[in-house]
Amino acid sequence: MRGAAQHNYVPIGTLRINDDGTLQRKMNDDPNIMPALRWVAVHRQMWIDANGPVPDGHIVAFKPGMRTNKLEEITLDKIECITRSENMRRNTYHNYPKEIAQVIQLRGALTRQINKKEQSHE
Repeated sequence: MRGAAQHNYVPIGTLRINDDGTLQRKMNDDPNIMPALRWVAVHRQMWIDANGPVPDGHIVAFKPGMRTNKLEEITLDKIECITRSENMRRNTYHNYPKEIAQVIQLRGALTRQINKKEQSHE
């Protein structure tokens, strides 16, 4: 191990919070695996340990209102395996009041226009 890899190394079992606020645990050091894939969400691994592999087309998610990134608060009664389509239904902007949904749409349109302008200047 050399350079940045040596400087940034953390052992297997290390915990971190990713950009989405999810608690992750380092599961391996395999240099053939992309670094980000060496980490697994703690709640996902807990579900796998108790129930086996996550079926295709499904994800492990916190039940509504139970999301946490504190290790001692992540328990089997707070997580569940749901379909990707159920996850989409839970997280759609259509669940918000009409005025907020419109603001979300406008923000997306504004972001797309900003990104388009930035790309044309590169």
